[in-house]
Amino acid sequence: MDGEYEVGRVLRSSTAAFTVGCRQLIAEQDKMTPKLGALLKAKGGGDRVVYGMTCNVTIEDDAFVRQLVAAGVDTAEIIEDQRQKRQVPIVVDVMIVGHGEGLKCYHRLPPQPPRTLDEISTCGNAEVVRFTQEHDWMRLVLGSIDAPVDQILVAALRLARDARPSNDERRQYLVGAGRELAKLLSLDLARLDGILRQLR
Repeated sequence: MDGEYEVGRVLRSSTAAFTVGCRQLIAEQDKMTPKLGALLKAKGGGDRVVYGMTCNVTIEDDAFVRQLVAAGVDTAEIIEDQRQKRQVPIVVDVMIVGHGEGLKCYHRLPPQPPRTLDEISTCGNAEVVRFTQEHDWMRLVLGSIDAPVDQILVAALRLARDARPSNDERRQYLVGAGRELAKLLSLDLARLDGILRQLR
């Protein structure tokens, strides 16, 4: 999906990460919940934006779902009815990978984290291309300690590749990203090999 759409609003935040709360129909989860590694943005005051990448999505349970499970409901009609008509609380954990103002992007932590209840939305292809043009954001991802960073990095690189319009641009982007990864992980060749194999 190229267009921007609202994901939810900030529940809590820190300098390095924030958590988004969203409520949506279970039936819309596949098309409205951001993918692993997706580039999101928190819109602050003026033209200021904080960028982050999806690192985890949690589907919260609720009392009614617990009752259905405990009652042993396995009727397809009842399950489908719940999926089509009920909202489900979803929590999205996001690692911060930069910030920007106007058309400028900075691949470093922002001076201030997003505020509670700030609107979070996805980035369109043009914005993904602009943010990922330089590869410095990968340092922040690789430096994270509380997330499956290799998987997030692979997913983010694939999405950044797919945001580019032509096959030639996509190939050139991955070649450049691979060279940067070779520099960043020159002392951990096994890890580098694992990431590159997943990008094939």
